[in-house]
Amino acid sequence: MKIILAAINAKYIHSSLAVYSLRAYLGEEEQKHVLIKEFTVNQAEDFIISELFSLKPDVLAFSCYIWNIEMVLSLAQTFKKILPDTKIIVGGPEVSYKSDDLCLFDYGIDIVVVGEGEYAFKVLVQDFLNKAPLVCANNAIEDDAYENVLVENAFCKSISHSEIQLKDIPFPYNSRFENFKNRIIYYESSRGCPFSCGFCLSSASQGVRFLPVDRVKEDLSKFLHADIVSIDNVNSAINTKIHQIKFVDRTFNCNKQHAMDIWSFLIQNDNGITNFHFEISGGLLDDEMINLIRQARKGLFQFEIGVQSTNPATLEAINRNMNNSKEPNLQDLSLQRLFVNIQKLKSLGNVHLHLDLIVGLPYEDYDSFIKSFNDVMSCYPHQLQVGFLKLLKGSHLRKPKVLEAYGIAYKTHAPYEILSNHFIDFEAINKLKKIEHMVELFYNSGGYQCFIRFMLLKFNTPFDFFDALSIHWEENAYHLSAHKKGALYTILYEFSKKTLPSDIAAICELLKFDMLKKENLRTFPNWITEYYHYDVKQITKTTGTHTFKYDICTWLDGLEMTPLQSLKKREIGVMFDYTLSNSFNQVNYVRVSD
Repeated sequence: MKIILAAINAKYIHSSLAVYSLRAYLGEEEQKHVLIKEFTVNQAEDFIISELFSLKPDVLAFSCYIWNIEMVLSLAQTFKKILPDTKIIVGGPEVSYKSDDLCLFDYGIDIVVVGEGEYAFKVLVQDFLNKAPLVCANNAIEDDAYENVLVENAFCKSISHSEIQLKDIPFPYNSRFENFKNRIIYYESSRGCPFSCGFCLSSASQGVRFLPVDRVKEDLSKFLHADIVSIDNVNSAINTKIHQIKFVDRTFNCNKQHAMDIWSFLIQNDNGITNFHFEISGGLLDDEMINLIRQARKGLFQFEIGVQSTNPATLEAINRNMNNSKEPNLQDLSLQRLFVNIQKLKSLGNVHLHLDLIVGLPYEDYDSFIKSFNDVMSCYPHQLQVGFLKLLKGSHLRKPKVLEAYGIAYKTHAPYEILSNHFIDFEAINKLKKIEHMVELFYNSGGYQCFIRFMLLKFNTPFDFFDALSIHWEENAYHLSAHKKGALYTILYEFSKKTLPSDIAAICELLKFDMLKKENLRTFPNWITEYYHYDVKQITKTTGTHTFKYDICTWLDGLEMTPLQSLKKREIGVMFDYTLSNSFNQVNYVRVSD
């Protein structure tokens, strides 16, 4: 019996925790029949079909999400035609809830596993191996979920949610981690969320279950001590440490002691390389937690904080109230506490901060979103993700009465992105998409930090800057073609020359500094060399020493948003060391002369 667990990831760098957990929950003999295959949505369907067909599986199981459901359905439909006897199973959030526009059996799918899949998949595997009549179960029946797991359209018994204990799921990965070089490894220490945000699947479930802390520490030790073996171009073995572990816990710090114990363990057992990403609630942090985080190595922790909106009416409408109260003044206090904590984390200087906003939430019109954007950008996070509301199956906002009440129109197919509502129309959303592209391309990429900081201080608000940049981008039809990295710096120069001509000399210096932080350049664009002449003898393969007419180092060493007056016109020499990047993957630099 050959059973394939197939994951279709969004990118190569991503991995699928789901398929590894499903296999880990099986018995040793059962695992011998199960093979994991990972692909990406960017690969051709013909390639994936060919790879799967070559294995001739008896059972083919897909894990389904908003980013891959369309491809999974197409793959299933095609595969059923070429190997009709293969049983096709689907599971995951995209098939765990009823949907009037999707009949899974029309795509050749035989079995739908609803809710958490470990126990159900184990029973299915046992039934296949024993050639027994299929008996399976769902683990979390909701109002709009399927009433039972569908096995060839037959009725199946129900198994309660509590019968799966997280501690019973073994560590999902083997000790070699050979498939994870240059990839993110996902891990969970809890399931569920104490909050019920209307846009999230947490609104469809209740409660949080935690993996025992001792078990978490045991698992984390395996990550920290692991050596990923890879083969280089001359066929010699190279051992490298795991770069990043991403916790998928929906609100990692919802249990203070659980979070503190794990953070303390990671600080004490830091291997100097591995980074750990957590999605946390900034409002739940307190001084004790922040003082603990202060002890972490720079780059050990990466925190993602979902602000989503700073409009109190919006937060109330989506049930995002940490005080469990509908009093507007308490919403304001909650926001104040959130931003105070974000600023405290930022001042530590050792944590990478990723803040999130969502376009299209109730009561968030265009002007309200501008305020939310400027509020969040005032924290100067390392990354700002501007997302657009997805009407997820099972979420509160997708319920028919809620859709009608807020006038929500959204795309029929995954990822079910919003088109408009009573508060914001498509024209405004489309404009915000262009601004989001500028944020992603120039701010989140990290390659233009000096330039961006200067511009944020020059424009009245951060939104004004990105809005002006997006207009320049479109007016010059840059959106119609792809651009190499060097060309992007030129585009920024052209934008600056148009908007801030009196500052162009300083801007050229800042763009040059940004370029050198990314790579060891021997030549520069003409628009830089008009202001600067370099000595090639000072440049080697590993270092480069360059002169600047402005004391950029002193300006950067100050606070994140140091006033422009401190960017003094004073010639300095700076050496860039390309042999080792720092914890935030930036080139190390040091001033060598005045």
